[in-house]
Amino acid sequence: MYAVLEDAVRCFQEQFTSGGTHAKRLGREAQAWLFSEDQQWPFSFVNICAVLGLDTEYIRQGLLRWGQHPPLQSRKNRWRAVVSGRRPLSSAA
Repeated sequence: MYAVLEDAVRCFQEQFTSGGTHAKRLGREAQAWLFSEDQQWPFSFVNICAVLGLDTEYIRQGLLRWGQHPPLQSRKNRWRAVVSGRRPLSSAA
């Protein structure tokens, strides 16, 4: 259940940091799941949070705040920039 939640959060975040249509579609699907009140399905967001002892509203508020100010690049893209020499590892370099 934790892996399902973790994947949904990752997909939600990548819709803001990736330019790809696939990532945006997965992000919208994850967002719909994360903000649904469905309790009928065992793997609904609400039920997973209940089993794991997590506060659904706290997570949702954090995701909304994150979505308002996402990083400009994903970690993968930042790492690619560093490896290719386009960006130094730190500002002191």
